[in-house]
Amino acid sequence: RIHEVLSDNFKKAVSLQDGNASGAQSNTLQKMEGDIPTLSLHNSFFVSGIKIGWPYPEIMKPQRQMAIHLIKALKDKKHVVLESPTGTGKSAAILCSVLAWQRHHYKQEKMKMDSDSTARDSEGGGDNESGEVKKVKIIYCSRTHSQVAQMVASLKSTPYRPRMCILGSRERLCIHKSIKPRGQGAEAPTGVNVNNECRLR
Repeated sequence: RIHEVLSDNFKKAVSLQDGNASGAQSNTLQKMEGDIPTLSLHNSFFVSGIKIGWPYPEIMKPQRQMAIHLIKALKDKKHVVLESPTGTGKSAAILCSVLAWQRHHYKQEKMKMDSDSTARDSEGGGDNESGEVKKVKIIYCSRTHSQVAQMVASLKSTPYRPRMCILGSRERLCIHKSIKPRGQGAEAPTGVNVNNECRLR
């Protein structure tokens, strides 16, 4: 109970400090299962009425520009191609913007579905479809495994905790320690076909 009270007090204090930057929009992060809405709330910013949780003390100009273009493209259901030099914080900008939009979109669709079902009930249309709002899937592709690892590390620093799955070959991601030992200095057994052995187990 103490934890809940402290968490509520923290949220109220943060909402008072942030002010209402989005007009009618709520001042809390759009939350999905597993998210940590109280993490890094001081360092959030708004783009088109969507509050983006930000894990660092400040946002660089290229990151803000990237967030603006990403949110605009997602809202308009269009493609966007962005280019930015190494070290300009592309990973954080992409992750935080897209995940914030995903939560905003889910909330909007849920509200729309609720209002549609209320309207149907008031008209006397007894057939109420109790369908759930479909969550938008995000697929992130990269050229190398090390880039995937970097993206996962970036994700852990954000307040967002989406359900995720990393896809790769058995050669790279086999979970059996006898075939693919873990840790520094661990060497894979010689003469073992990792792909076949992993499939057999």
